[in-house]
Amino acid sequence: MSVVEDPDPAGPPNALRAARLAWRAAAPGATHLLVVQDDMRLTADFADRCRLAAAALPGEILCFFSEWGSRTSHAVRLATIEGASWVPVLDPYIPTTAVLLPVAVAEGLADFAESATGPDDVQVLRYAAEAGLTPLVSVPNLAEHEICESLIGNDLLMGPRHATLFADDVPGPTAAVDATVSRLRVVPHLGMFEGIATCHVRPGPDAPWHVVKAHDYLAPSGLAVADLLRLYAATVDEVDGARAMRSVVADSMLVQLWLTAFLYGVVAAEWITDVDRLPDVLAAPLVRAGLRTLAPGALRRFVPAQLTPLLGELTAPLVTDAMRLGVLHGLLHGEALWKQSFQ
Repeated sequence: MSVVEDPDPAGPPNALRAARLAWRAAAPGATHLLVVQDDMRLTADFADRCRLAAAALPGEILCFFSEWGSRTSHAVRLATIEGASWVPVLDPYIPTTAVLLPVAVAEGLADFAESATGPDDVQVLRYAAEAGLTPLVSVPNLAEHEICESLIGNDLLMGPRHATLFADDVPGPTAAVDATVSRLRVVPHLGMFEGIATCHVRPGPDAPWHVVKAHDYLAPSGLAVADLLRLYAATVDEVDGARAMRSVVADSMLVQLWLTAFLYGVVAAEWITDVDRLPDVLAAPLVRAGLRTLAPGALRRFVPAQLTPLLGELTAPLVTDAMRLGVLHGLLHGEALWKQSFQ
């Protein structure tokens, strides 16, 4: 193990300077290079899990962290239901905070970024695109972001940036990662800046993603915006009669959270063919832990910081009922959604 420091600590804040050195730091004869930034905490059994990951997918860029409000975070949560160990990165950057690189990729990346400027995570994205690689994120995450002052101010701009699903936070043992990569065709996303639900859609695992608004995605199945608002109103009145949720989160944001969870259910209907199975599926420790970070990850910029840790449990009834309705809708009308969205 070696520690790489910023060669110009007095220069403009930029992780790329240290990253370029780290990408050239592989030991002689090594097959892989693990790069971990200094504000990350790894699982207790990380070394064993990392070796298994390298053996399962030896030629891939493997990321062990996904920020809980990122686009990729939603794929991670859905993959716990799908049963996949890896999801493709959907964000306009690659999470480089804890990443395993084949040595040849690390060396190529260092050459590629030799004279580059800008964030290191964007340089990895650009290099991966040129090299024809699809970086993957582990399910569950094997690294957690420690709360500390950000080099470039992300702690203030974005709020706390925890893992989507940190393995050490899941009660009981979690299975080791294997080579199973998610084949998700639809990934809902609640933008942490915009506060609007969208869907990332692709016709197949090797196709590019495109983005549609959530209500536009659902329209071919017979649901208009007015229908969605009526469903939300009925649900929130039932599960939040005392207005505990609505005293913390505005209706304008809760409806977007509800819509995202509804879409989770629509997507999950591909694997849950009987809605009566849903309670057991949602009770699985890995699934439950992932869903508990949905609200705090997506809404942390819209509520007071001291209330963010409460959002997972507080909104759980809303998320659960929205998913139930979504599974029912997906079972009845999913075919219309698949056909229309991929034309």
